[in-house]
Parts: sequence; structure tokens; C-alpha cells
Amino acid sequence: MVSRRERGAWPAVLVAALGAGCGGDGGAPLNLLVVLVDTARADHVGYHDYARPTTPFLDTLAVESTAFLRHHSHASRTGPSVASVFTGLHPRSHGVLNPLDVRDGKGTLAADQVTLAELLTRAGYSCHGVVGNPNVNPKLGFGQGFASYARERPGRAENITERGLEILAEVEEPFFRYLHYMDPHSTYGALPPHAGLFADPAYTGAVNGETRQLNEVVSGELAFGADDLAQLIALYDEEYRAFDAGLEQLVGALRSDGRWERTAFAFVSDHGEELLDHGSALHGYTLYQEQLHVPFLVRDPRAPARREVDAISRHVDVLPTLLDLLGVGLPRRVQGTSLAPLVRGEGAPEEDVPVYAQASIRAVKTVALESFAEGGWKIIRHSRPELREELYHLEVDPGEQRDVAGERPDELRRMRERMEAFRDALPVATGGTVTLTEEEIEELRALGYVR
Repeated sequence: MVSRRERGAWPAVLVAALGAGCGGDGGAPLNLLVVLVDTARADHVGYHDYARPTTPFLDTLAVESTAFLRHHSHASRTGPSVASVFTGLHPRSHGVLNPLDVRDGKGTLAADQVTLAELLTRAGYSCHGVVGNPNVNPKLGFGQGFASYARERPGRAENITERGLEILAEVEEPFFRYLHYMDPHSTYGALPPHAGLFADPAYTGAVNGETRQLNEVVSGELAFGADDLAQLIALYDEEYRAFDAGLEQLVGALRSDGRWERTAFAFVSDHGEELLDHGSALHGYTLYQEQLHVPFLVRDPRAPARREVDAISRHVDVLPTLLDLLGVGLPRRVQGTSLAPLVRGEGAPEEDVPVYAQASIRAVKTVALESFAEGGWKIIRHSRPELREELYHLEVDPGEQRDVAGERPDELRRMRERMEAFRDALPVATGGTVTLTEEEIEELRALGYVR
């Protein structure tokens, strides 16, 4: 296997063929259930030591899984992030980058990009997906390789779970099942019995969790005080809890008929969410840690229970990891490395893994253009209100509250050179675009993607 250090120097590496759906041990192939939760910060998950009980069931799964505690996305928007999970490529190399104006079209995953579902279909898997986010609908190329790929409207946890249970009852083994939950994406508003679970009943302020209101925070038209922020976080956390209840139903169905012990499971998020960490809200405008640090949990029923990996992992590592666990070969180039040996309890993680992230808007009318983290340092290049760079020492300032670019010019120069060298070594792909209908544009507007 090519080491992570070698992969950092040569971003595209060839993953060797591993077999074809043999479960890695010559026996019956494992099924695969991948649950992606939209807009989920890692630091609001129970097994990440969050104080509030947002994910009680997921926490029980963590006991029998490997938790990657420092997992990172490569973008702070859904399309580019999910494309990296599906392909094992950075956004620069899979090409899902959006035009400046949504009316000019929407970035698509090109047909020549090979996805996880396509590879598993070739290996004999029955592949089915249910998604709640319009940014990954079939029209945009994300349904490649799936026998069925359904968009649920509205994409609430209850809808995704219900449809997921229906398909789980019908699919043949071995199966790959992909569920993309919207909760806790804004608008924050869980349904009973989770509504009111964490929010303060005595709160009398204006916070309602609606996307339109949060956009006013982003634009600077509205400011929140301490009580407002506490209410906002409570509403966000209630949606996390609603997802967790749905996950419990899904796993319960697999346990009841014995398939859970034949199923590998992965839990991940596309990106995080800002909750006034840097004075703003929502996601997609910056590349701070609250937007890039996301949960990643992997369960192999044959592997040792409960392992925590306190080392960097990234979205480009997800595809090779899952294929390795299933024993499915990958005869092409990807930009990630399999983490399956760590899931199996073999070896130790490597240090100083580089994390490159970039803005998802092609015309760069955004706040952050790109970021690069390595060896405890992180550089962020911004475009608004002017072109500038920030530098953070994550080992002592994990929340990125103290920009030391002015104090450490040599370190800033070194990180700039590393970032540019890493970026320029990535192959460039050109994604396509499709024209959206007025209905699709309005749906994106309701979710905060169109201003």
C-alpha cells in the first residue's frame, strides 16, 4: 500500500485490486449501509464528547465501530463534498463546482467519473439510494450506478427513514444502501417528539431556526445575543436527535432479520455548520473547522469493537476504505488511502496527513477560496472583502480564533507554498452543468442555497 506521506507528495495513487465482493475473507460478501447526514458538525455528536444527548443511539453503535475523530471534508457545500465521498477525488479533480449564478446552471458529476455505486454494481451488489438534498439529485449525476435513487420531498428524517425501511425490506443481498438525511440542515425545526427537547421553553426571543432568518445573520442584517445563540443551537441539536431516532429504526430492521451481522456500516457528514463560531451562520461561505470537521464512523461486523482513531482522515479516504472492507477491487486512480487496516485493528495511523479544501463556487464570489492544513498548521485564503490569507496553529487554537499570519510570516509563506504545490499537483476535471427549473431554484432558495 502506498503510504499517506507518498500520497501527500503525489495526490493521485493507484489502489490495487483487492478481489471482487468476497468480504475480504473469502466468505459471503458483506452488505453495505452508508448513512450521510447533511450539515452535521463533529463536535455535536455524543461520542465526540458533546454534553447534550443528541445521538444516543449512534453512540451505542460507536461502541462496536471505529470512530475517526479528526475526519475532514474538502468543501463546505453538499455537491462537491458528496462527490468526493462517491469518487475518492478532490473537488478540483471530480469537477463538481457551481457557477456563480444558479440560473446559469448547476454543477454536475460527469458521467466519466466512476462512483462507489458503479463499482459495487459491477461487483454484483444491488445498489439503492434515498436522498433528501436537491443538490445530489439524479439530474446532477449523483445517481450513477444505482438501480434506484429516490429524491424524498420534503427530505425530513421521518421521510428518509420510511422510504429507507421500504427498500431495505425488498433488496436482495449483497446490497449497498445509501441514505442521505437532511436533518440537521436548516430550517431547524424538528417534529414531535423531538421538538422542544432541548430548546428553552422560557425563551421569548426571535430565533426560529428558519433559513431566511439565518441568511440575515450571514448578511449582517441581524445579530444574535447569547440567549438567541443558545436557542439556535438547541434547535439544531433537536434535528440531530430526530435523525438519530430514524437511524435506530433502520438498524433495528436489519437486526430483526439477522442482516446487521452481515452488513458493514458507515456514518459520515458532507460538511458542518457555523453557529456563530466566527460571527456568522449556515455553511458554504467559509472553510473554518466548524464547516470541515465532520463525523466518520465505520463498523465492520468482523472487526474488533470500539476503536478511536485520533488522526487525520478525509473524504477522499472513504471510498477506498469501504471497497477494501468489502473486498472489492478498484482498478483506477483515486486520491485517498484505505483506512480499513485501522478498522481491522492493524497498524497505526500515519501523521501529518494534508487536508486541502476549496470553495465550491467556480466564479469565486465567496468568502473563502481554499484552505490547507498540515502538521498542526492551517492556511485559509479568502476573497472577500479583499484577497487575504489567515494562518492558524490548530494544535493550540483548534477553534481558529487567533490569526497569526502577521506574526509568523515565514510559516505563512511555507504553508502557502505547500498549499499551492498540493493543489497544482491535483488533476483538473471539468464538470458539466444542467439548467434548473423554477421549481428547483425555489427549492434551493428555501434551503439557503439561493439568495
